[in-house]
Parts: sequence; C-alpha cells; structure tokens
Amino acid sequence: MNARFHLSILLVCSFLIFGFFFLCPVSAAGSSVIVQSYEVIPPVLMPLEKGTVTVQIKNAGTSSETNSHVVGDSTSSTTTELIPHISSVTLQSKDLKVISDGSQFEGDLGPGQVIPVTFLVEAPQASGLYFPEVWVRIKDSPSVKYALPVNVNTQLSVLKTPTLNLDAKFPDMVLPGSKILGTITISNNGKSGADNIQVFINGTAPTVIPTGIHSFQIEHLDSGDSRIFNVSLLVDKNAQSGLFDVPVGIHYSLLDGTPVGILASIGLNIRGQAELGITSIETTPVRVTEGDPLDLIIRIQNTGTGDAKMVSVALDLPFKGTKEAFIGKLKQGNDAPALFNFQNQKAGEYQYNATIKYLDDWGEHTLMKNLSITVSGNDGTGVVIAGTIIIIVIALLLYQFWWKRRGQS
Repeated sequence: MNARFHLSILLVCSFLIFGFFFLCPVSAAGSSVIVQSYEVIPPVLMPLEKGTVTVQIKNAGTSSETNSHVVGDSTSSTTTELIPHISSVTLQSKDLKVISDGSQFEGDLGPGQVIPVTFLVEAPQASGLYFPEVWVRIKDSPSVKYALPVNVNTQLSVLKTPTLNLDAKFPDMVLPGSKILGTITISNNGKSGADNIQVFINGTAPTVIPTGIHSFQIEHLDSGDSRIFNVSLLVDKNAQSGLFDVPVGIHYSLLDGTPVGILASIGLNIRGQAELGITSIETTPVRVTEGDPLDLIIRIQNTGTGDAKMVSVALDLPFKGTKEAFIGKLKQGNDAPALFNFQNQKAGEYQYNATIKYLDDWGEHTLMKNLSITVSGNDGTGVVIAGTIIIIVIALLLYQFWWKRRGQS
C-alpha cells in the first residue's frame, strides 16, 4: 500500500513539473517556429498498445533581414523575408517505440502556417507516465525540442492546461508614417480555462508604437473561447521596407494559480511608396532658336518613402528627335536627369505634357505634368544689328580721318 501511495505521489509531482516547464508553446531562440499543441489517441494507452501522437507545428511570426551594399559613393539595401525551413520533425523516446513517422513535414513554413505531424507509437510493457520529445530541426536556426506526456495504464489523467494563441489581422501592406487599425484575437485552444489574462502590446520605438489602449485584461477564458480587441499602431515615417514584428506579451494563470508568460507578435509588412516630381528644366542653348539643335534636360526627384523602379519620362513635343528617356531605379531622396535631343524645331510657343511612369511596392504609377517651351524665330535680326555696328564704326573712322586732314590744313 505504501509503495502504491509513493508511486501516486511521484506521478502527481511529475505532472506538476511537466505542466510548469513543458506545456507552454516552445520555440527556438531566433526562430518563430513553435509546437502549438499536441494530442495522444487514445489518451491512456495500455501496455504494448499502439496509438498516435499528433503535434501542431506553427510559424508564429514574421521576420526579415536587410543587407546593405556599398558601391562607390552609393549605398543600396536589400530586404529579404526570412521563411524558416523545416529540415525534419521526429519523435525521440527511450521507452516508447516509434513505429511510423511517415507524415513528418519537411519544407518551408510560411507566416501563421500550421502543419500537423502524426506519429504511430507502441506503448512499453511497463505502466507509467512517459515523456517522449518532439524534435523540430530548422535550417540555420536552433532546433525546437518539446516534451509531451504519454499515459500508459495509470489512473492519473493527463494534466489539462490552457494554450493561448494570438491571431492578428492588419492590412497586407502598411506605409511608413501611417496610422493603421487592426484587431488581435486571443483564443484558448488548450484543455482547460485560463485566469487573469493580461495582454501587452510593447511596440519597438521608433519604428512601430501603439497608440491609444495597448494593454488588455481578460478575467477568465474557457477552453475553446476567444476575445477580439481593436488595436491602433503608428509606423514611423523613416521605417525601412520589410517585414516587422511588433512584440506582444501574454501573461496568465493556470487554474491552480501558477503564472505563465508567453511572447507573441503582430507581423507587419512595411512598404515605402515612391513619390516623383520635376525639380528643374534646362535647355542647351539657354535661348532656343528655330532650326538650332536643342538639348532638353528634365530632372526627376524621388521625395517618397520608398524606391521607384523602371522610371521613364515621355514628351509629346512635335519636334524631331528623342522623345522618351529611361532613368531606371530612383532611390528614396535621390534625383536623376532625363535627357532629350531635338532638331529642326519651328518658332513658336509650345505647350506639352511630360508623362512619368514608375513602379514601386504598391504597383504601377503614372504622373503627368503640363509644361511649355518657347522657340525664337530666326528672322535675321542679328545680321541687321551686326551690319549697323559695322557702318557706325566705318563712319567714325572716316570722321576721324577728315578731322585730322582739316587740322593739317
């Protein structure tokens, strides 16, 4: 009797220790991959009985990496979305026999994606509580290890705990300098209720900060229930394009009062928008004359929050020559010239349109500006003026010659 009593006490303590250390979602440092939940069927295995262990693998966040490249006096940056690649998912145990792991997942795990992985196992001959480990190997990141309980012919039921998850709904893309509205949903997918739930949206100044209410309280959340909250975030106008995670802390208590804390995130896709305009217009020569060759330079500047690609400028002037110029990529804060060459233009006042086309992360854009240019007539005025000057000079020389002869007389 004493042996059975001590065995029961040992099993109860094992459950409590497991509940405190292992039943919260586990992720690898530097990775957003977690083991969200698990299920053992049947819940209590008999010795040498076969059953299944199913775990839910989730990518709980988004992240990106920005690399800068310096070429001469210019610096360019490339933002790459980091998608974790799962190399393998295995079940490791010294006691349970893993018969089949044919449903294990291998490949990329997108943001918010959940993949179920099922293992066929056989219970050992001895009764007891066993803790096999799920190993999730992630390329270029630490592995995730998650221990789960398997009950083999004991009178203790598996410890029921809550499992809180966060689901965020925000615009697919957000502009730097904008205030965005969205919702977060706190759901309990565990086996029991959670008490005294506190949700804190921390933000990361100055890139993204919460505005208005940024902490929420839920007194109790039963298994299968959820709560939705409205959230307002402010994105800094100088925020770089790329995926950004807004940290969210969730603290709650188990039914026995044990405190639990987990870290979730709101994933935002920050994308700058280019804004192009004309800063100056120059001609060579400065005074445009009928029939003379003409170089027209229109300088384009990007004053927006993102880079512009495939920038081109087209003119509808009725002149012979180059009427379209291709600039290419125009970075935020930079400018570049669009050069046009014309010849044999006739005198007159011309109104024309400059059509600027470009592409940024938000799509294709077209900007049209109405401009004017004056072409002076070639009417021989310059020849008349030059001839008049020559006549005046000759008259002065003759007068000077006559005056000297008179003085000699």
